[in-house]
Parts: sequence; structure tokens; C-alpha cells
Amino acid sequence: MVIMKMKKYLVLIFLSYISFNLNSQDYLFPIKPGIQNYLSGNLGELRGDHFHMGLDIKTNGKIGIPVYATSNGYVERIRVSGTGYGKAIYLKHEDGNKSVYAHLNKFDTNLEKYILNYQYTNKTFIANLYPPDKRFSYKKGELIGFSGNSGSSGGPHLHFEIRDSLDNALNPLEFKFKEIVDKRSPTIEYVSLKTLNINSRVNNKFGIIKFPIKNNNPIKLSLDGEIGISILAYDRLDGFLNKVGINKFELYVNDSLVISNRINLLKYSETNNVSWYIEPNIYKNQKKQYVKLYQDDGNSLSFHNPSKNGIISIDPDKEYFIEIIIYDYFNNSSSIRLEINNSEKSFSEGIISELFNENYSVIDNTLIIRTDNTTRNSIDIIYKNSIDNLNFSFEEGNYNYYLIDLRKNQPIKALLDDKEINFNFLDFVNDKNYYRTESKDLKININRSRVFDTLYIEFDKRTDSIEKFIFKNTLPFKKNIELTLKPYKNHKLDKSYVYDIKNNKPSFIGGKWKNKEITFKTRKISNYSILEDNEPPNITIIKANSKIIKFKIDDELSGINSYTGNLNGNWILFEYDNKNKTIISKKLDPNKAFKGKFVIDVFDNAKNKKSLILNL
Repeated sequence: MVIMKMKKYLVLIFLSYISFNLNSQDYLFPIKPGIQNYLSGNLGELRGDHFHMGLDIKTNGKIGIPVYATSNGYVERIRVSGTGYGKAIYLKHEDGNKSVYAHLNKFDTNLEKYILNYQYTNKTFIANLYPPDKRFSYKKGELIGFSGNSGSSGGPHLHFEIRDSLDNALNPLEFKFKEIVDKRSPTIEYVSLKTLNINSRVNNKFGIIKFPIKNNNPIKLSLDGEIGISILAYDRLDGFLNKVGINKFELYVNDSLVISNRINLLKYSETNNVSWYIEPNIYKNQKKQYVKLYQDDGNSLSFHNPSKNGIISIDPDKEYFIEIIIYDYFNNSSSIRLEINNSEKSFSEGIISELFNENYSVIDNTLIIRTDNTTRNSIDIIYKNSIDNLNFSFEEGNYNYYLIDLRKNQPIKALLDDKEINFNFLDFVNDKNYYRTESKDLKININRSRVFDTLYIEFDKRTDSIEKFIFKNTLPFKKNIELTLKPYKNHKLDKSYVYDIKNNKPSFIGGKWKNKEITFKTRKISNYSILEDNEPPNITIIKANSKIIKFKIDDELSGINSYTGNLNGNWILFEYDNKNKTIISKKLDPNKAFKGKFVIDVFDNAKNKKSLILNL
């Protein structure tokens, strides 16, 4: 009996030890641990064409704040670059997880020496190293570096990630850091409803109709057919006004849960899929990120519930109640109620999303033509072998709207009273087949699994002072596709490259020439031209003395490609800050003065070269 009691006592001691040991392995907040911290970004926050994969921890606009190892581990990887994560450390921990610390200003002393020696030995600023044999190990709470603003950072902060052994991004807030506090509820700004086939309607209209949220009053709607709902929403944590992402979305129809999506794990392989997780037509035209509460073709993510797609089929003769609830990580919530097909109530006034750059737009498989309704109520549609007189489908304000199902036939032109609209559709592109098309102006190669959903791309070639390759109805691809342009004009092949000309300033794309055709890869088809760059980069001295050398380097057209600095024939390391267009020297021996003949050479992407010589 005594022995049994002794065994139970020893078991209790052992279990208590395990519990204490596990608690002692709790992760440490990596910056200013033990006091309240503030975030400017969280896991799953939408960043246009990708998800944010961790926390952005504010440093109050300062650099040089000590950064500590969140748990015991060794350095698996070190990266240094003028873009992306800038200076970053990847720690591998005893539990198999990894932590990432990015946009650092500098590493701890041992890592700094290791990186600096590599850079001087290999005459390179950019580094991507995997130190062997667990060479650099750190205990939880030991200094690993200092916060900064390196890489593509938009301001001083620490980007912090926790990943599992497969490099999936975990939600760091799941590790119960007491340094982050939030008692504020998230905000829903707009609800958007999209008609998902040509017969669906929202308040007797077709397209994407938005409804602003006012005083949390319910939205009253008339719906018919298949409808997809999306919302424009954000969260703000305690202490600052930074907008961050929503952690969880719920959609109920008649009190039945239809969608429950919570973002606590993200795969790097799917981060590009954010392009279809948001309403792409709205983002393309307005740069607003409406999160879909439904899963249409191509919208596949690991946190989606595969059993329900969230698409709501509405019988116009029945009433429905829809509730949307959003949550932040701390379970603060906000909700909005939609009352559907209640004929006793007046319907809320919505806004047809402005998707019309011209007189028409394409949404999914439907061509929408918009005309002034003060003239007539029909238009003529010209097909390859027929002409159709089409009546308007609905009206809004001063416009009539006409709908054409592109799956059945693709029109050549539409005849209006005062003008004609020429359509230049290429063959439609879907995700099931390899797609290749070629004309006298271009070639397109699209491998399978590159397309989110069927696309109806238009192409037109225009020539004035330059040749312009114009694409319309374009939306992002999952992965790169291959595009070849065939110019009429002759070009200097070593100075001429493809540029995106959709915005005011041409943006360098690049490309490779072969047989007077230029080929490049892209995830987003845009408007292009082939431009010639014969002007060298600019070099501006900011500071040059025996202690430090700093320049601004810039190029008006093709952009900076590379640079090299030498002192008395010996290579000097310059750290590149792409966003500020600056390079700054870093000595191998901090006590050795810069003295003698200094030469810097800067090259742009068109291989133009600019040199500057200084006597220090």
C-alpha cells in the first residue's frame, strides 16, 4: 500500500515536472517582452496579391530596438537583400517550429561577422545562407539582432513569423503573447452582392452591387438566383489606428451556418490565391479588397470548408434572413443582418460597382454593355455569322444595361446610336486545357493550372509614336504565363525591352529577344510597349569621406540592375536600400579609413553604365 502511494506521488511529481517544462518552453515575445506592444499587421491580412504571413510589430518609428530569440533554437537560414524581407533570420526550434525575424537593421555580433566575411569573400551584398552544423545557437531570450527598416519595409518595424516544420505560417497570436491586447470590435464598411449567373438579380439588377453599412441597420434586399456575398472589413487593435485583417468570417442563412472561415494557418504555396479570395473585379478597378464569403471556381484555400461553398440560391418567392459575423483573434465581433424578399419593406439603395472604363465590362461569363437610356431601348449585336437585336435587361439611373452570355457566343461588335463598340476577344481561356494562340502581333502560352476561372481576354494593337499592345478584361493568373510580342518596328535589341505602360510612368518588365520577337513571363497581363533606353543611371553623392560613402542611385526608365564600388582596386561592400534608392558603404575593418582612388560603376537594366571617380 505504501509502495502504491509512493508510485502515485512520483507520477504526480513527474507530471508536474512535464507541465513546468512545457510552460518553460512557452514562446517569448521577440521585442520589448513583458510590456504592451502594438501591431500594424497580422496573419492573413490582405496585401493585394498575397496574404501577410505574420505579425508586424511596431517600433514607434525607431530602428535599433533589441530583438530576442522567441525560443531555444539554431540559425537555419540568413537572408540579406535590398528588397523583400531585407535582413532576416530564420531560427529552427526544439519543437520543430521555426521563427522568422525580418526587416532587421543588423544582426548580433557573431552573425554580423559571419555575413560580412561572406559578402567580402564573394563580393556580393545579397546573401542567402544556411550555416552548417547548427553553428549559431540561441537560448530563449538571447539577443539575435536589432529591428530596422530594411528590404521592402514601409517603415521601421519587426516582421515576425512562426512556422511549422513544413514552413506553413502559423498565427503567432495562438502562442498567447500577453504583450498584445485588443478589446476593439472589427468594422464592416460595405457588403457586396454579386450575381453569379446571367439570370440572377440583386434588386432587379445584374453585376456587383455594394451596400454601405450605416449604424448597423439591416440591409433590405430583393434577390433572385445564385448570389455570392463579399464584405469590405477591417480590424483595429488597441492603441493605434492601423487597419489589420479579420481572423474569422461566419455566414448564416435562416440561422443555419453556411460558411465559417478562420485564418490561423497559411501555406506559402497558396498565398497568391488571395487574388481570387477577394473580388478581383472590384480590386482591379478600385483597389478595394472585398473578401468573398463564397467559393467560386478557382477560389481554393486550405482554411475553406470543403463541404459548403457559400453560394446562396435564392427563390424570389421566399423570404430569407442572412447574418454575417466577423471576429478578430481576441473574439471581438461585429455583425450585419440582411433581410431578403420581404415585400412589406422598402429595399435598401445599392451602388452598382463602377467596373466600366468604357461602355462595357466582363464579369465572369457575362458581357455587360451600358448605354444612355434617353435614345432607344435596344442595340444591334454583330456576331461572326449573325446579327441580333438585343433589348436591355435592366436600367439604373440614366443607363440601360444589356447582357450577353459569352459561353454561347462572343460578339464582334455592338452598334449604338452614336458609336460602335469593337470587341477583340481572343479564344476564351480556362483551367482545364493548355492554351496557345498566335497572331501577327503576339503569342500566348498558358499551361494548365494557371487560370483561376474562365477568362475572355481582348487584345488590340495600336501605333502612334510607339507600338502599344493593349489587353482588356484581364485578371491575375495563379502562376506565370508566357507572352511574346511581335513588333513591326526595328529595335536595338541590347537596349530595348518590354515595359508596362498602363500607369503614367512606364514600368520595366524585361524580356528576351529571339528572331525579332521578345518573350517574357507575367502573372498579370497589362498594356505593354517596347521602349529603348540609351540613358545611363544617375549617381548623386550624399556623403563621401574616410568613414562612410553614401550615394543615391537612380534610373529614369529601365531601373537599376547592379553596382560595384572599388577603393584602390579593392571591392567595397555597399548595402542597397531599394525603396530609398540609396547605397551605403560597410567596412570589413571598421578602423581602416577610406583613402585613395574610389570608383563606382552603376548599370541599369538596359546595360547602360555610369561611373564616378573620387579621390578620398
